[in-house]
Amino acid sequence: MKQIASSYVGVKSVKTILLMLLIITGCVTHPPQKSIIIPEPLETPIEIFNPDTMSELIQKKIMRFSGKKRFTCQSELIRDISLIPSFYQQRKFSPAWMGKNGEFLLADDLLEEIKNCKKHALKPEYYHFKAIETLLNTVRDNHHTPSFISQDMAADLDILLTDAFLLFSSHLLFGLVNLQAVHIKGESFNPDIDLVGVLNNALKDQTIRKTLQNLSPQNQEYLNLQSAMKKYRELVSKNESFHIPVGEKLQYGVSHERVRTLRNRLIFLGDLKATETQNPTFFDSDLEKAVKSFQFRHGLLVDGMAGRQTVTAMNISTQKRLRQIEINLERWRWLPRDLGIQYILVNIANFKLTVVERRQQIMEMRVVVGKPYRKTPVFSGRMQFLVINPFWNVPTKLALKDLAPKVCSDLDYLAAKKIKVYKNWQQDSPEIDPLFISWCNLTLASFFPYKLQQASGPYNPLGKIKFIFPNKYAVYLHDTPDKSLFDKSLRDFSSGCIRVEKPYLLAEFLLKSDPRWTKEAILDLFESSERKSIFLNEQIPVHLVYITAWADNDGVVHFRNDVYEQDRILYAALKERPNQFWKLIVDDETSFFDDVDVF
Repeated sequence: MKQIASSYVGVKSVKTILLMLLIITGCVTHPPQKSIIIPEPLETPIEIFNPDTMSELIQKKIMRFSGKKRFTCQSELIRDISLIPSFYQQRKFSPAWMGKNGEFLLADDLLEEIKNCKKHALKPEYYHFKAIETLLNTVRDNHHTPSFISQDMAADLDILLTDAFLLFSSHLLFGLVNLQAVHIKGESFNPDIDLVGVLNNALKDQTIRKTLQNLSPQNQEYLNLQSAMKKYRELVSKNESFHIPVGEKLQYGVSHERVRTLRNRLIFLGDLKATETQNPTFFDSDLEKAVKSFQFRHGLLVDGMAGRQTVTAMNISTQKRLRQIEINLERWRWLPRDLGIQYILVNIANFKLTVVERRQQIMEMRVVVGKPYRKTPVFSGRMQFLVINPFWNVPTKLALKDLAPKVCSDLDYLAAKKIKVYKNWQQDSPEIDPLFISWCNLTLASFFPYKLQQASGPYNPLGKIKFIFPNKYAVYLHDTPDKSLFDKSLRDFSSGCIRVEKPYLLAEFLLKSDPRWTKEAILDLFESSERKSIFLNEQIPVHLVYITAWADNDGVVHFRNDVYEQDRILYAALKERPNQFWKLIVDDETSFFDDVDVF
């Protein structure tokens, strides 16, 4: 009887192993296929979760994809393929996540954080969530059943956990999307952080959750936007739809059936309190205030009247607004974690410059930014010096495209605008007669070594001052003689540099730590014709950002138009399954306003 029982157990074990062979997929160096991948048997029998055997298995798997561009493990594409080999080589291929008793205790902490990644507008499937969860349960179920299958699966699990941590860390620190890959002009902040070292420390100190939580942006703007995302997810879940028909402008005193829909929409969005009214089709003073609130939040003309532009903005669905919020969480991940004790922030999409000191906004002014075809880039720099009564060195491309045709038709144009021509761009270059240049034959492809320099004065487009934070884009802040553009709501008129509304106040802030530059001294220099460079005692961080959705400290959510159409591009990129090596080709037909999944 004992022999029969023993035989039965043996047959059952064989069946179990065969079944597991049918459902398990090992690590391979090619895309996953529908056919079954059976792990290679070892030459000698092993003991379950033997450290030496585990190291041997991991080493074999790592060596298979060394130098490869694609590698799958349990049908999951490994994305941090550049870091994983060095990570395991440093530890002589010993398992990173498995304890002495073959347990994967820290895997639960990682899974919990991956599950919570939705609060960052990330998706658990980016980080092998289901594969890890399934594999972890299977390994634990077979923990006391010695088999090669359990050992091989444990090696796969270790690699997947490592890849998930490294990829998740990378996304929290640097964002998912490479700006250059999606053709967005600018650069993101890439701190010199050793992710392998971060993982090693988190494993050693058993602080997986704390480490990941500390990698995401901790600034108030990011936290406020997370709260806004939660609010709009709740609005989306209500699945309510309001569409205000286009028609005559709705304003105070008007009675119309469209007013009822307008009222309901503003109640739903939170701009109007839900109170009983005798006539919901009448446009009363409370509704006018609510329209003004909506207009203010969306950067529209605040007149309390629901015209075509306001109604169009109201008809944008909460799903699309939610996607806009999620996109801007990604943009905050591109920024430095420490913006500075005091800093200048220019939001290109909002056409505003703000000065922040100790987390408090102390100054705000309007700005004019680059045209859509001459976009102002996004990046961070440091303000180093100011130039009072500056010359304007005309960029070569601008000289060929804009000035050459004007000089061709009027040879006195340069003299009238006080523009001199120099032989080249060297500092001691001699001035030459403009008549020696064949202006009418110039094209954008022409060789043009000359420097065109405009003297300070009323025609100089830089006005009385420019603010320099050196960068590869040759972008700076400056004054302008054309103040009328600041009255417009859409202010994208420059060639890439940023015109500021209140240059004197900005100069006063930047020079406040220098006792030589009192208000009177600065004003006197402004009113003179003397050209002077003033270097700052302390360099101030400058952040040029493109934020189309944010929330203030009172929980009010703001949206702006996507003037550079970058939301559409970024949305398309974020829809892709992230990969360190992918080269995204954006489909021009992809619409930001397509229906989206809410996760």
